[in-house]
Amino acid sequence: MATQKISLGEKLAFGAGDCGCNFVWNVLALFMTIYYTDSVMISAAAVGGIMLASRIFDGISDLVMGAILDKTKTRWGKARPWILWSAPFMAIALILTFSVPDISETGKVIYAFCTYFFLTVIVYTASNLPYNALLSFITDDQKERTSLSSIRFFMVNFLVIILSFVTPPAAKALGWFGITTIYGIIAMCCLLITFFFCKERVEPVEVKKENISFVKSLGYLVKNKYFIYLAIIFVIDYIMFAVNGSSGMYYVKYIFHDENIFGMLVLFGNVPMMLSCLFFPVIANRFGKWNCMIGGYVVMIIGFGIIALFPDNYYCALLGNVIAGIGRAPHNAGLFALVADVVDYGEWKTNKRIEGVTYSVTSFGMKVGAGLGGAVTGVVLAMGNYDGSLAVQSDSAITAIMAICAYIPIGICVLGILIMLTANIDKIYPQVVRDLAIRHAKEN
Repeated sequence: MATQKISLGEKLAFGAGDCGCNFVWNVLALFMTIYYTDSVMISAAAVGGIMLASRIFDGISDLVMGAILDKTKTRWGKARPWILWSAPFMAIALILTFSVPDISETGKVIYAFCTYFFLTVIVYTASNLPYNALLSFITDDQKERTSLSSIRFFMVNFLVIILSFVTPPAAKALGWFGITTIYGIIAMCCLLITFFFCKERVEPVEVKKENISFVKSLGYLVKNKYFIYLAIIFVIDYIMFAVNGSSGMYYVKYIFHDENIFGMLVLFGNVPMMLSCLFFPVIANRFGKWNCMIGGYVVMIIGFGIIALFPDNYYCALLGNVIAGIGRAPHNAGLFALVADVVDYGEWKTNKRIEGVTYSVTSFGMKVGAGLGGAVTGVVLAMGNYDGSLAVQSDSAITAIMAICAYIPIGICVLGILIMLTANIDKIYPQVVRDLAIRHAKEN
């Protein structure tokens, strides 16, 4: 049952859920910062403070949600009901976040913090963590998990291309309230598709036998060294994605002086990434997901390096995005597929299977990384004396824009390589699978 072949239709339904999440997440990543600084006129330093302050609570909310998920038991399964329950709130929270009222700057900052906190710390956690955990409930077959992740990210990257072309002109025509209302409704529908058309096949044996407390779950989690590794990689990757992603609109607006080319830069970055994601299962089966991710860092360094060396050359910008996009593919597809492997490793190591708390690494890493990335963006722009009311920025502001576009991502890739060279779960995973199969056979 658990290792049966998953149909293409169910794989597409699974990918639809991530599209729903990314109607929220990528709108935040690509447009939130410039919405705050250039439309609402909140200072870059305050924007960084808003995102950094929210991160204080993220680790707690993710671990709590993970523990709740582990204790969830309904006729729909463990993860699917949370996808259903959170869907309408994703729409509401997105709309509220992009509806900052025209009040005093202090009032704007307070409103922005409260709505950003509600969306990222509470609602997104309740939706995205169960969604990511759903992968380990659909199947326990490693190849099928990799296939599900690859198709999911192919769909998401296609969506991001559409958003990059549509959102800037649509926001001008409909306003941010109008366009986020549309996106919110679509996001809700996508999540409902996942709920109705995906199945949970894998029964967590440990949940049936023992009621594991939240404190005990944390104790088991600390013993899973690959959870620690993956948490670090998630955070630094999403810092890099947030810093580089939020830089795009600033880059085209103030270096190329043409916001309409933003979609082209995203297109040239995401199409290679989409195509690479399709080939990732084959390459990962040959070299291992862990090694592919190390190689991805190297390729991204080359791509960001071309942009850093030729910042105002449009064709070099396109080439750099192509190369960086290829490098991102192992991380987009591999990171989430690895979490399911880490769940198995944790069960093998501690004899306790705790999907929910383990999968908190996905939501925790994404939100903490993105929040810290947003904070870094705000701080760097503030240090460069960026002023959203100016049509032409100072040299220091241009340097700050290039820092978030290329220099900082290069440094993060180097750090990622150094961390990943110290371990490799792919080397021990075959033994994990064999031992768990024997253990489960004895238990049954």
